[in-house]
Amino acid sequence: MPDPAMMATLAWEAMITEVDLSPKPGLVDRLNTGAHKDMDRHLFHKSARAIRPFFAEMVHATPVDGSSSRVLPLLRPIGILAERAMGKATEGINTHRGQIFSLGVCLAASKRVHHLKPDLPGPGSEILLEAGRICRGITEELRNRKLPETASHGERVYQTLHSTGIRGEAEAAFPSVRLIALPLMEKLISQGFHPEQATLEVLLHLYLHCEDSTVLHRRGEEGLSLLRRSASRFLSDRGIRQPEYLQRLDEMNTLFVSENISPGGCADLLALTLFIHRMGEKF
Repeated sequence: MPDPAMMATLAWEAMITEVDLSPKPGLVDRLNTGAHKDMDRHLFHKSARAIRPFFAEMVHATPVDGSSSRVLPLLRPIGILAERAMGKATEGINTHRGQIFSLGVCLAASKRVHHLKPDLPGPGSEILLEAGRICRGITEELRNRKLPETASHGERVYQTLHSTGIRGEAEAAFPSVRLIALPLMEKLISQGFHPEQATLEVLLHLYLHCEDSTVLHRRGEEGLSLLRRSASRFLSDRGIRQPEYLQRLDEMNTLFVSENISPGGCADLLALTLFIHRMGEKF
């Protein structure tokens, strides 16, 4: 079975790779801060360092047998501690709340899958399916719930637009990753594309298909429609295969900054894709 510290390292590396990927329209990257005025790449690195130890704790706390429903109640207290460490490192700015949840759940799922099915080839899909079993019923918690002051953007969007966001993704076993992002990543890498090129293409597919709660929170359905139209035009023009793809992404970033569009939910799913992909490579 993979070592918990190694698994936590792969999750941390996925967080760093995601924020460093450039250019990411609307998001913080190596080049600029996207549609954000309160955070930058340095802050994301600082936040990731603060969160990293809690990933190993989540793996240690995960039982390898028994019902999947046992797992989430054991992870949640550790996740709360991770969020507090993040807040202390960033002076209260939410850099990684979504990734604490999605990566934490999939770290637990990875431990269980590797224990129960150690010889399973390419276990990425099975890890995500187990994550869905761990998260069963999580969207039901949002119904008729009075939101606390600390409610996430996703929770507030559910109250107003009935979009289930990352909770819906998790309970459905992360279909945006399992059916779209991960297979595409593996295909592009096998075709010889540079990992950063492949990851940019995957991100734009997430822009096209993901119901991003951060975009909905900031700009509603209009903003989500603009995000998807922009991604669709880029991909229909051959995506990263077009010679001027970096210029096109820069132009998209300028548009998203002017429209206050930041696809943070897609960034979280991209980090998860990177983690699952690396787990498959490493183990």
